Amino acid sequence: MKTLGEIASYVGGEIFGDPSVPIERVVHPALAQGDSDLALILSPSATSFLTLGRVKNAILPVEVGAVPTPNRIVVTRPRLVLARLLELFERPVYVAPGIHPTAVIDPSASVGKNVSIGPFCWIGPKSRVGDRVRMVCHVSVGAEAAIGEDTLLHACVCVGDRCKIGNRVIVQSNASIGADGFAYVTPEPGSIESARATGAITSFNQQLIRINSIGNVVIEDDVEIGANTCIDRGTLGETRLCQSAKLDNLVQVAHNVSVGKNCLIVAQVGLGGSSKVGDRAVMGGQAGLPDHLKVGDDALVQAQAGISKNVPERAIVIGSPAVPNRQFLEREFRLKRLPRLTAELKELQAQVAALTERVNSLLPRSSE
Repeated sequence: MKTLGEIASYVGGEIFGDPSVPIERVVHPALAQGDSDLALILSPSATSFLTLGRVKNAILPVEVGAVPTPNRIVVTRPRLVLARLLELFERPVYVAPGIHPTAVIDPSASVGKNVSIGPFCWIGPKSRVGDRVRMVCHVSVGAEAAIGEDTLLHACVCVGDRCKIGNRVIVQSNASIGADGFAYVTPEPGSIESARATGAITSFNQQLIRINSIGNVVIEDDVEIGANTCIDRGTLGETRLCQSAKLDNLVQVAHNVSVGKNCLIVAQVGLGGSSKVGDRAVMGGQAGLPDHLKVGDDALVQAQAGISKNVPERAIVIGSPAVPNRQFLEREFRLKRLPRLTAELKELQAQVAALTERVNSLLPRSSE
């Protein structure tokens, strides 16, 4: 349990009221009940909950101003404060200390100190697991893999042979790291090659030859990977997620992809083979990056954007095919004017037709 004063000091806020009030939990303002609840208000629009009289302690944005709450902490960046608060009141996933009797660890594997390896986990030959690693249950770690210190692998995570995961990495349930890439070739030029060359399908995929993936996946420190996300190994080299990259659920990372530092990749994004996402780039949900293309550093790709060419640094793109944000907005503005312009055009056509008929009626008729 923390006091209001301790919390204010931790989050860097200015306190008003009694700093000695004990706080048991952080809640949405609509759920505040007791004197030990701390209501977190992220925006001025949520201050209406304060009029109900149930909120005794609150964290508020500085722009809210005076409120009737007896005890409050005023902050300048509420969402950052939310992150800090949940560090204080964290409820970590449960994994029993030690190695569960049903876990299978190859004799040639090395396991660090103070690990927690849950039921039915498997660690393959010559793999290394660092200190304080936690594996919830049914986690599979292949041969010659490496798991860094303080990493958390949730239930049913699969880490393939020779893959390397850094320190303090979090991988959510059912993620696949190190599956084979999707790569095939036809003995003779097939439908895709003929379509690219001529614009028509003149040859056909009579046989598909598998291209094996013998590379690996490298995940650097502090990366987080969402549930059901798939990261394929490189064909010859590596697929790499750089430090502090954050991937949401259901993201597809194909073979030989590189994802830069501090990237945010939102749910259902697809990254094609050998594509590259620069440092600090953001890709919205369901956006697609085809093979061999690049998103530059600090670029913002809006949700459902279909990229067809490289995205420059610090660019904002939207739409399918993706275009710069300003160009997209101008196009949308013009599209919205089309119904009115069509109506005006029809009216003008009718006026021209009426004038033409009147002029024709005034012209002298030729004698036969």
